[in-house]
Amino acid sequence: AMLQAVKDLALSDLDVNVTGVMSTQEELGLRGIKVAVSKVNPDIAIALEGTPADDTFNSNDFIQAGLKKGPQIRHVDRSVLCNPRFVNFAVEVAEKNNIPFQEAVRSGGGNNGAVITLHDRGIPTITLGVPVRYIHSHHCIASVQDFKNTVRWCKKIVESLSVDIIESF
Repeated sequence: AMLQAVKDLALSDLDVNVTGVMSTQEELGLRGIKVAVSKVNPDIAIALEGTPADDTFNSNDFIQAGLKKGPQIRHVDRSVLCNPRFVNFAVEVAEKNNIPFQEAVRSGGGNNGAVITLHDRGIPTITLGVPVRYIHSHHCIASVQDFKNTVRWCKKIVESLSVDIIESF
């Protein structure tokens, strides 16, 4: 999703500079993102991940990530509290552009946003996820529709950013 978003944004006239980073070893203490965030030193960050789909065993009231229901935006998990102003901005962008999304407050899990948000002076960070059923197994299942909406949402967020908006986070 990051590669596609950055590729699509490459020819856009933006008010911000965009850098895409892929990191390794998330499951081993978030090692890769520690190096990447130190190198890039961003002003804000959108962490993209494959988020566990929980639509196979939970009732509809408890589903926070279901396939074909849109990307998930994470408010909090055991590793990170995403920047509330940036989350609200992203939600407004999704609603304005009719992009379906799901919101999550997780009691477990973790993601690269945890390291980014605590880097240096504190980096406003949000986490968007493509729901993936049977994540961390050899037969993960995701929806192309959710993938495309994640890319579209990232692009719309970046296209909507300005220095003033970033400073407001």
